Amino acid sequence: MRINKLTKWTAVLTLALPVLLMAQRGDEEGEADKSGSVAFKFLNLQYDARGAALGGLAAQAAGAEGLYWNPAGLAKAGGLGFNAGMTQWLVETSYMNAGVVMPMAGGVLGVGFVSVDYGDFMKSGWEEVSGSYVFSPNMETFTASDNALQVSYGRFLSDKFSIGGSAKMISESIEDESLSGIAFDVGTQFNTGYKNLQLGAVISNFGPSVEPVETEDESGLAPPMTFSFGAVGQAFGDDSMGLMAGINVVKLSDMAQRIAVNGEMTVAGMIKIRGSYTLGDLVQDALSFGAGINMAGISVNVAMTQMVAFDPVMRFSLGYQL
Repeated sequence: MRINKLTKWTAVLTLALPVLLMAQRGDEEGEADKSGSVAFKFLNLQYDARGAALGGLAAQAAGAEGLYWNPAGLAKAGGLGFNAGMTQWLVETSYMNAGVVMPMAGGVLGVGFVSVDYGDFMKSGWEEVSGSYVFSPNMETFTASDNALQVSYGRFLSDKFSIGGSAKMISESIEDESLSGIAFDVGTQFNTGYKNLQLGAVISNFGPSVEPVETEDESGLAPPMTFSFGAVGQAFGDDSMGLMAGINVVKLSDMAQRIAVNGEMTVAGMIKIRGSYTLGDLVQDALSFGAGINMAGISVNVAMTQMVAFDPVMRFSLGYQL
């Protein structure tokens, strides 16, 4: 009985903490855009098609999805599982992700990576030609990329409450310059037992600051710490035919808070139709759509996100769960 009470209080406190911190940061920092004030910004990209269509998976991430949304979700993996995806991002930028999870040490262990390719850039500058300097717009090409490798672990503390954490090794490079660092995630999920109502909270990408260039600011730039809270429940029907509706609240350390209201319709137990409406996002438009099919443990998902000033972004994900 004492353990059950302790678990309940732990669930309440850990779920409430990100919400309180989001409110505190909003009061202290206001809603001003602070773009450029963090390092490793690519960690805030949405790497999973299902999660991107729903505006986040803080509450409902399960199995390998938890690598990108909430490590507490790893605990729901009943066996070996993996998730991989590709996204054609803005202009010539593309990125991919892959991860695998398996039960181990009383919980579920996961390993994942993400890689962002920014394409080729053309270098311009002044060069000497026949004893004089002329401006050359096409001197040579160079590339830029971001990479992250993470190890995650999640486990149930009770039949309804799970916790998880991730440690990440991060690197960025552009031409001959590079930068590396570390970051961590801590998350929780709680199933209330009422109409499949699930709650989730996660603090992601917190870690020590790095100094990318020589500057008078000795504090450097910190990873893009993010606070997320989600709630989702059964609006009507059941797992074979019904609608799950929810909300995700996200506060990034360098941008204003955004809120996504989402829904996921299940048809015939295996076809998924989903979408979300997001408020407060300065980069992408309000609407995101997606669809998927789950059969024999295999899941295939696609998503399209409307952007404010660019072409729509398409995402594709493939997963498997025993």
